[in-house]
Amino acid sequence: MSARGPRMVPAALPAATRADPRRSAEVQVYDAIAGDPLLDGFLVLYSCEWVDHFDGLLRDGEADFVLAHPHVGYLVVEVKGGRVGRRVADGKWTTKDRHGDVHVISNPIAQALKSKKVILEALRRRWPKSGAAPFIWARHGVVMPHSARPPSPTAMGASAPPELLAFREDMPKLGAHLFRMLAWSREGATERPGGLGTTGIGLLEDFYGRDVDLSPRLKTLVDDSEAEILELTATQCRYLDFLATTRHALIEGGAGTGKTTLAVEWARRAAEAGRSVLLLCFNRPLARHIARELSASPASVATFHEFCGRMCASVGMDVDAARAGCDERTFWQRRMPEMLADVGLEQPPETYDDLIIDEGQDFRGEWIEALRLFLRPDASIFVFRDDFQNIYGGVDVAEALGATPMPLNENVRNTQEIFAAGCRFRRGSEQRCLGPRGEDVRWMECTPDRAPRSVERELNRLVTYEGFAPEDIAVLTGGAVEASALATETLGQHRFAGADAPEAGMVVRDSVRRFKGLDRPVVVLCEMDREREADLAYVALTRAKSLLVVIGDGATLDRLGRPVA
Repeated sequence: MSARGPRMVPAALPAATRADPRRSAEVQVYDAIAGDPLLDGFLVLYSCEWVDHFDGLLRDGEADFVLAHPHVGYLVVEVKGGRVGRRVADGKWTTKDRHGDVHVISNPIAQALKSKKVILEALRRRWPKSGAAPFIWARHGVVMPHSARPPSPTAMGASAPPELLAFREDMPKLGAHLFRMLAWSREGATERPGGLGTTGIGLLEDFYGRDVDLSPRLKTLVDDSEAEILELTATQCRYLDFLATTRHALIEGGAGTGKTTLAVEWARRAAEAGRSVLLLCFNRPLARHIARELSASPASVATFHEFCGRMCASVGMDVDAARAGCDERTFWQRRMPEMLADVGLEQPPETYDDLIIDEGQDFRGEWIEALRLFLRPDASIFVFRDDFQNIYGGVDVAEALGATPMPLNENVRNTQEIFAAGCRFRRGSEQRCLGPRGEDVRWMECTPDRAPRSVERELNRLVTYEGFAPEDIAVLTGGAVEASALATETLGQHRFAGADAPEAGMVVRDSVRRFKGLDRPVVVLCEMDREREADLAYVALTRAKSLLVVIGDGATLDRLGRPVA
């Protein structure tokens, strides 16, 4: 295998450095040694700036080049361009530029010596505590690529022996000359070169500074988005002023427009005013979430079918017998609501001043009529819905309610990136997103059999590296969890909880259908290859507030809107 030359840091000079006439000598030296096979195995640091202690004080400086080898030591090189000279009378060093102007410069020998000592002391101070720093071979020198070698070897004085200097004549074989600088020793000296080893090379790189990305952590960016979304969501409560002026209202808006927030806040205010409030929704996990939100309120919260069951049980109706007498779909959509109506027509066990319905798109007109039997005279009915989240076959309730829809057109829950991903699958009235731009949607391609491993790796990254709390993350599957490859209590080190019973320290894992109406700061979406309905894709893509990760095969990701590369 052929030699490759030294490892240069930086690996290439920026265009601005090459174009700077003040750095032409440094560029010439860089190019002369960058590909020199004699320096193979060396680390070469260019423009090594430092702030450290020297002569008892905190000082700053710069070494033009530091050449280091793990088995030899290191050499600090100062480069001086132009025609360099030294005046004996005052000890000043000068350089004449290409225009003939003479400038006083710092003593390059002293500069190189100073940097050498600072670096040596820094290495000793930073050496691992497990052992004392070894003897480190350190040398310094000066390269003057535009100046001619003086006629006498002693012309530069005792502080600048010719072995530590390189001139224009040395540039064709600069690598060899620098190697001699590093190996040079005063006559009679007994010390022998001491290598830096991998430890010393690593410390030198730390001293120089490594590549650093100072971008905020993803968790910080998401926290910023969440704070802005929370503030925006609070502003939606201005619509409650309208509800105070009417008895019946149908509030219609897309995902993220704050429908559930408004429903919960109105229930809280009405209950605090002494009114009897019933808040119903379709999905059990959403009902549990709302119940937790209203735990300090006397408002009654349930799913529609839970309320039906409770009313029937209170009058002794046998719900199980009725369920056994018909198919599941008929029982839930028709028979149970009919039983509720029968209870209400006789003597309703409970009556309310306010009926609030969230997920109204999943309700049917006849359900509304049955619920009216449990309302007091002059009671109010408020229904919140998004017809494009109608994944359970609900029938328009507008006619049964006798109200004109009031539109909510401002998304305040999602970042703009997530909003745009969901809008691809939504039709109807135009909406706008007020949220922050947010992070790009992450599209992770994998084969179906690798989905669990991909989800585990993403959870590891989010929790361990990015610092998210497990309870801030939801993993959603396109189909039923029972039929999912993720139908386990744990995945690696991560424990799962259902959407209806979330717990601290556990990642929510549930189906898109059961998670409808809910959200999380971070959502990992997977196993969407079986589901092609646009309304389900719309629900799935809008459950994340600030960060959305979609995992699937290429065809699924493309169908869900992965940008074309």
